[in-house]
Amino acid sequence: AGYNAADRLWQLGQRDILIVTENRLAGTSRNTGSDKQTYYKLSLAGDEGDSIGELAETLAAPDVDGDIALCEAAGSARSFFKLVQLGVPFPCNEMGEYVGYQTDHDTRRRATSAGPLSRYMTEELEKSVRGRNIPILNHTLIFRILTDQNGVCGLLGLDTHTRELTAVRCAHVILATGGAAGVYADRV
Repeated sequence: AGYNAADRLWQLGQRDILIVTENRLAGTSRNTGSDKQTYYKLSLAGDEGDSIGELAETLAAPDVDGDIALCEAAGSARSFFKLVQLGVPFPCNEMGEYVGYQTDHDTRRRATSAGPLSRYMTEELEKSVRGRNIPILNHTLIFRILTDQNGVCGLLGLDTHTRELTAVRCAHVILATGGAAGVYADRV
């Protein structure tokens, strides 16, 4: 999510971007694939009709906020095709349609994956971010968001290797948190 946000901000013209991470090689998406690599999108194969509203209802059913589900559904195809353009090898049928499969959460065959234990999404998004020369401050644990009377003004972090404090001046913060990152520390 952090790589995707940084990449999209760059596409929209923002150049003052910094990714801060506790460990860029840790995390569930980077190390296990599992359901983190399952992507739900509008149906893009076969003759079964679909709509953003129907996908939002499905996503909202297992305790997802309705507004968030609607935003995810509305952006699902655009985000999916971005991953395809970056090189994630999602499966296609002989006609070139992006096929899906059923899951416990969705019986409409909207789910897709580049395969079990795949790290393709994370790797391709990181490659895009690095190609744009977006800096990554690695091994830094942010423990405080600094504010003043105008709102956010910075971050305070700890370098997990040197134990030195790091201050970052910023006006905006996007929090992209994942699974149990520490479990996979330095595994890749």
